[in-house]
Amino acid sequence: MKIVIAALCLLTATNSAQGANSTPTIGKDFIFAYPNVYLDDINPGVLLLVVVSNNNNIFANINVTSTYPSFSTFQASVAPFNVIKIPITPVSIEAQYPGYNMTNNATIVVENKGIRVQADVAVAVYAHAEVISGYSADTFLVTPTMLLGTEYLAITSTFPLLPNMIVVVANQDNTQIIIGNQTATLNALQVASIALRATLSGTRISGNKPFAAVSGGTCSVTLISSDGCSYEAVMLEPVGTWGTQFVAIPFMYLDTNTNYYQIVTHFNNTVVSAGGTVVAHLNSGIYGEYREILLGSAVITSNNPIQVIQLGQNTNASHSNLGNPFFMKLPSTDKMSNTGVLFQPTGYLEYDGVHLLFFVRVITNLAGAGTIQMDGNTISALQFKRVPNSGFYFYEQITQNTTHSVTTTNPATQFFVFSYSYGKYNGCGFVCGYNSPSENILRTFPNFKDDTYIMVKAFRTPPALLPHSTRHL
Repeated sequence: MKIVIAALCLLTATNSAQGANSTPTIGKDFIFAYPNVYLDDINPGVLLLVVVSNNNNIFANINVTSTYPSFSTFQASVAPFNVIKIPITPVSIEAQYPGYNMTNNATIVVENKGIRVQADVAVAVYAHAEVISGYSADTFLVTPTMLLGTEYLAITSTFPLLPNMIVVVANQDNTQIIIGNQTATLNALQVASIALRATLSGTRISGNKPFAAVSGGTCSVTLISSDGCSYEAVMLEPVGTWGTQFVAIPFMYLDTNTNYYQIVTHFNNTVVSAGGTVVAHLNSGIYGEYREILLGSAVITSNNPIQVIQLGQNTNASHSNLGNPFFMKLPSTDKMSNTGVLFQPTGYLEYDGVHLLFFVRVITNLAGAGTIQMDGNTISALQFKRVPNSGFYFYEQITQNTTHSVTTTNPATQFFVFSYSYGKYNGCGFVCGYNSPSENILRTFPNFKDDTYIMVKAFRTPPALLPHSTRHL
């Protein structure tokens, strides 16, 4: 079977115009863990990759370690303006491997399965997990440890066919964490996770020291009909870094009224609008309120900070069943930068002989249209489309599985770059990078009443009641 590795993106470490007290999502120290993607013994296994992107003019020396007893430390040098893909083995390093054969009852499980990536120059890091047969995968940007926080809210599937998961990784010894109403004390690189075949969105995750949090599901479907389930995973944003304005653009080959977004808040009296129309009033005690909020490209706004994820899905037979569920983080517009991005959208394993398709999306402010270069050539302002009733523009095109650069020389230009890919019954996507502030603790807790989340369809279901117990493995 032909192997094609996950799409990836790179950030330059120089020539960036950053917001006040913001830092690009490149760094020298990263921690994360893989939520379980393993399905069953019928499938031929799982491909796990750490993708390290060096967009510097010097070599980057990389060291990958884990507390997992069967893991072997990996060291490598990455050439200037180059990428290295590091296979992570064994597959049992996934949290709660082999998935539904473990707890699946929302009891905290503590394991030595955290992964640390260190470099001697600033790099970008991405985590990729994929079933070898090529029909279930996702990729997420790993944020550096200097941008970790102490307060998160989970985002998971609302239609899990296999368990949803919340995975926490400690960066320091004696980190006391709370997931829902359960507690655990972790040492550095220990992982605490819960798994449940129910919606866990809105579950509060907190700790006494900064830690990493990843959530998603082993195999899930979306609100609309789908011919198969797929892995979903995203590295969560600390609550204190959330924003109030987001640009939402439909995925290619999907009807504009079938692009879904999950939105999470924990603030009382939160009003969410899309395209200038109020679509939700969120208050404490209201769980699982789903709305159909977008009929095309639009700006999502709120009066209180929120977290937004765009949900990939199958394009159905009209487009050869390309795509399937995946999570793609949408940073708030205050996190845009003019930092150059280098990416290589090579996709993942092909399934059933169907070739992969690769897409690039650039979202920019008014100054960006006509001032952004891709592969050294200026993208014409005429190729950008205006997001209705806003000062934002977007460019979205099929691209080739070769290395591309997106840059600007205009200091007033701010932009995001996203990469996503479709295979038959498969898809994954992620933001290439952004400027992120350190967690604002004072911003995290004012008006806090309860955990609330919405998605884009009328529906209600309360987050699972989590039991008070912890299992150590």
